[in-house]
Amino acid sequence: MKKAWVLITNILIIAGIILAVTLYTRAEQRAVYQSQVQAFQSMTATMEQVTGNYLESEQNICDIWAHFIDTHPMSMAEAIDYIEANHVLAFTSGHIIFLDDGTYSGLSTTPNAVTGSIEVSYEKVLTFPDPGRIAPIGNGTKVTRAYTNPMDGVQSIAFYNKVTLQEADGSLRPALVLRVVPVASLEAKWVFPQESYRDVEFSVVDGEGNYIIRGRSFKNTNFVEFVKSYNTMDAAATEALIRELSAETGSFTIFNSKRQEILVAHTPILSSEGWILLGAIPTENLSGARVDWRLVGIVAAGLLLLLLFDLIFMRQVNRTLQRSAHEAEVANLAKTQFLSTMSHDIRTPMNAIVGLTTIAEKTLDDPASTKEHLRKISMASNHLLTLINDILDISKVESGKLNLSPVTFSIVETVENLVNMSQPMVKEKNIDFRFRVNRMEKEYLYADQLRLNQICINLLSNAVKYTQPGGSVSVDLRESPSDKPGCVHLTYTVADTGMGMSKEFMARMYEPFSRQTDSRVNTIQGTGLGLAITKQMVDLMGGTIACESEEGKGTVFQVDLDIPEASRQLDEMRLEPIDVLVVDDDPVLLETAFDNLTSLGARPETASSGEEGLGLIVSRHRAGRDFDIVIIDWKMPEMDGVSCVKRIREEVGNRVPIVLISAYDFSEVEEAAKEAGVNGFISKPLFRSRLYETLSATLGMQSKPVEPEEDHTDLADMRILIAEDNDVNWEIISMLLSMYGVMTERAENGQVCVEMLQEAPEGAYNLVFMDIQMPVMNGLDATRAIRGLKDCWASRIPIIAMTADAFSENVAECLAAGMNGHIAKPVDIKLVIKEITRIKEESGR
Repeated sequence: MKKAWVLITNILIIAGIILAVTLYTRAEQRAVYQSQVQAFQSMTATMEQVTGNYLESEQNICDIWAHFIDTHPMSMAEAIDYIEANHVLAFTSGHIIFLDDGTYSGLSTTPNAVTGSIEVSYEKVLTFPDPGRIAPIGNGTKVTRAYTNPMDGVQSIAFYNKVTLQEADGSLRPALVLRVVPVASLEAKWVFPQESYRDVEFSVVDGEGNYIIRGRSFKNTNFVEFVKSYNTMDAAATEALIRELSAETGSFTIFNSKRQEILVAHTPILSSEGWILLGAIPTENLSGARVDWRLVGIVAAGLLLLLLFDLIFMRQVNRTLQRSAHEAEVANLAKTQFLSTMSHDIRTPMNAIVGLTTIAEKTLDDPASTKEHLRKISMASNHLLTLINDILDISKVESGKLNLSPVTFSIVETVENLVNMSQPMVKEKNIDFRFRVNRMEKEYLYADQLRLNQICINLLSNAVKYTQPGGSVSVDLRESPSDKPGCVHLTYTVADTGMGMSKEFMARMYEPFSRQTDSRVNTIQGTGLGLAITKQMVDLMGGTIACESEEGKGTVFQVDLDIPEASRQLDEMRLEPIDVLVVDDDPVLLETAFDNLTSLGARPETASSGEEGLGLIVSRHRAGRDFDIVIIDWKMPEMDGVSCVKRIREEVGNRVPIVLISAYDFSEVEEAAKEAGVNGFISKPLFRSRLYETLSATLGMQSKPVEPEEDHTDLADMRILIAEDNDVNWEIISMLLSMYGVMTERAENGQVCVEMLQEAPEGAYNLVFMDIQMPVMNGLDATRAIRGLKDCWASRIPIIAMTADAFSENVAECLAAGMNGHIAKPVDIKLVIKEITRIKEESGR
């Protein structure tokens, strides 16, 4: 009975407190809400005045242009020259278009962002009223709805006036003069107190609800239709809404697409007849709260009473702790799931790095092999660094701000990196893997190599990942002439026999975090960002991506890119007129190898199986005309490459050098191949330069093609001060720079750096590399101190940040402190040399 009494008493007290607080809070909230609604309506009216003043000022400029053109007979070219000479804002432009030919074509003050032409056409962009319906100059604001500027693709509005232009024969033609202003410039005028109004957005509609400027959360093409889509409305309610919009300043509430209640304030824009300014804000943001001591007293009294019943109180505390523990567990699980989803993308290059490191350790007695493994490790490391940067700076993916950094690179290295990183999964799943190249004439290109790597790796890793064990994956890389001068057209095709995709998924497969719904997919790790990022990067590089897929039969992705040729290419490569036999069951590879060997000056023959190749070798041997060298595929049906080599050695001995080719890792077969009599190895795909290098080395000729080297001898006189507190980092950067003849000195922290520059004679250093996180004085404070030095040459010295703080806001902070550039750690020596070269060129030294 006592427990029941305690429980009932607590329930009654709690109920009384809740009732009192609820009634009082609701009354207060209603009062606060009504006052904020009134304030929001007033703010919207204020924004209307700002909007009206802005529209009138822009229209006045357009009126001045039109009046001058009408009072001074001009041709279209003369009129556009006049406008270009008399408008000063870089983000605006002027257009003049003819009205009488139906095409709305004319000229612009700014060239087309793509073609460079100043010709402009509004035929498929906007429809203008008949000249007779356009009010004379000075009578009201004449402005279009928001549209995509055909010259630069920016959302804009255009103020216009009719004018009369003079043709070459003296005849007159009606035309429109337009002042084109980005919508963003109007939106910039809508400034309001963020601390009071969060998530506010403005739109402009006409009297029928059609959008002139549409807010980011509004859907449909008409505001009234948007309201009808997410709110229950009959015909009468719709008519009432239209009347409400056309009335004076007021407000109403609706639900948006997220079933969120929003307050819409409306007011007519007086400077543009029929236009209405809409301000929208979630109603939850208007429910302000204020301290009320009466409410505090009620709550305090209730809590004092509750303290008497400690048993119930402690149980409530325990329940709260349990909820907190559950929330912490959920948060920890979310973190674990995120790290798990990133596991595959990071492990792909890590597998290559770990595996190649192990192989390199076992081949230390073979410097050439070790050097090759280290080169492949470097390529995989660069790709891993790119992945980590994209994961950490996730805002790049969310905002689409992926930037290109073009460099001169070898497409051969790119393909080798691609093959190396795919090997672990290919081997693990026992997939039939083929990689072919076709007509690759230009091996050095100029583009963003890391982004190109990501495109290729994302598509290939997806193909391998979603292909069942025992399936097949094939890659084709083809070069063809490009329509763009100085470019080559690359076609990259990845085909697999995997699970395929449904048509419903293909319609949204480029959306972030999208994955095919399939029980077989649930065990495969991945973020769902791969295709979305790939599509963004292909678009950024000006290419196209296409996909064909059928559930249960596989998928084919094709990427087409026009990539500029690099200014440097391999020197001419020629072999002696040697007889070469290529044995492979892949007809495409045989065709490619035949073409490449012929272009190198060799005399190639081909065989499509081990038995056929053995027959040709034995026949030539008996005729006394042995092949000079034989190239044999490792994996072939009926007789594999190693077995074929053994048969050749049994039939003709060791007179003919044999090179083994494969798209797979040679490590597991290398020992057996050498015992069978293999003289060398070459990886697929067969690039001309790799063929030349391998055949030359095997036959004792020139070891490899001559690759052009960049000349950095002019950097030998550079003197650089490096502010770095970490001994290892200092040792790395100083040794790397010393390889280019650059002289370096160290400052252990920012304070030492400032003092060394103050005491050094003028010109003692050409450049400063500044770490950010240092003891005593950090890099930002040190830079500010250096820039503040009075009457000192060092105040103008170039300073480049060299730091592990790689977020975009870190870069902006460095530049704001007075630095001239930013390099992220771990440092890429190519970027470092590029920065030093830039500084040297700018200084003229």
